Amino acid sequence: MSIEEAQRETSAVDAMLEAIEAGDMERLRRCFAPNARFWHSHDRLEQNIDEVLQLLGAFCAASTVRSYEDRRSTSVGAEAFLRHTLTATLHSGRRVEIPTMMCVQLGSDGLVQRIDEYFDSRALDPVFAEIG
Repeated sequence: MSIEEAQRETSAVDAMLEAIEAGDMERLRRCFAPNARFWHSHDRLEQNIDEVLQLLGAFCAASTVRSYEDRRSTSVGAEAFLRHTLTATLHSGRRVEIPTMMCVQLGSDGLVQRIDEYFDSRALDPVFAEIG
């Protein structure tokens, strides 16, 4: 992989995380291929971009601040492997921490094609309690 390809992959992944931190769902949508698929370990179901943006939009609406902490990533070809803790402060003031592992597959256009995500869904219980 060339330096340019590695930088493009890092840019796509960074743009995705920055959009979530900012709560900007339109900016986040631009990081993904139109047919992108998402898989989560807790339910083993695939979702499309609209379903994921709805969930992330609700998460962002329920929180005032979001950040990715303890970020570590490795790129191999067109895949990036990430380990991080997504933290958020909810409107109630409660802080939520979600340790996560992700495998992100990128297309030749640099857009995210697929994400396989691993986290304990119970970490989201306070968020769901807050949004009802």
